[in-house]
Amino acid sequence: MNFKTIQKRSAPEIIINEIVQHVKSGELKPGDKLPTEREMSLMFGVGRSSIREAIKGLVLSGYLESAQGKGTFIRKDIPVNDLNLTNFQNALAAEQIIELMELREILECNAVKLAAERARSEDIQRICEALERMQTCQADIKKFYDPDFDFHVAIAEATHNEMICEMMKRIVEKSHEYYEKFMPDRLCPPEQAILTARQIVSCIENGEAEKASHYMKAHLDLVEIELQRVVDTQR
Repeated sequence: MNFKTIQKRSAPEIIINEIVQHVKSGELKPGDKLPTEREMSLMFGVGRSSIREAIKGLVLSGYLESAQGKGTFIRKDIPVNDLNLTNFQNALAAEQIIELMELREILECNAVKLAAERARSEDIQRICEALERMQTCQADIKKFYDPDFDFHVAIAEATHNEMICEMMKRIVEKSHEYYEKFMPDRLCPPEQAILTARQIVSCIENGEAEKASHYMKAHLDLVEIELQRVVDTQR
């Protein structure tokens, strides 16, 4: 006797499916406005965070659009294909990483300035060792992330600011958590990441704080550009 596997679904996935079914049935039409987060929370009997996650997923998947101060609406050019749950999960994970990268940019583009001003010879050695391992692993993107993260932590340590180091390590842990949910073959071009990393090292060695910040932004932007491409292809 064969039974179908029962798949557990999260609250946001159930909400997404309900909204999509209402769109397909014609109960919700292009241009229609959705109820508020509070109203939907009461309707579905779930927390507002689940509603927000579901709406974000449907915006990323091309079913909804949000207008600041006006609300959330059914898009007029909704996708013709059925919503693929895997695509939705990938797009949502990518969006989470994009938000994380925004935080990293705020922290690291300023931290690298301090590193350029405060780095000692042993700090620069650790940064260079991480860069060398990045070069060794560039053919395997999944192995590439560990030395890349070590590179960023080493720069944080070169600031000699314990709070910056602690925050950076937490961000690295969160990055690993998100990357486990979403790991494309090429989240960023390793050769470009190594090039910008070399430029960062050169600036730190020469005490060029502003240039170091410029190259750090270019380094982090490589991931965000690729993630945005992934989000766009899920629609």
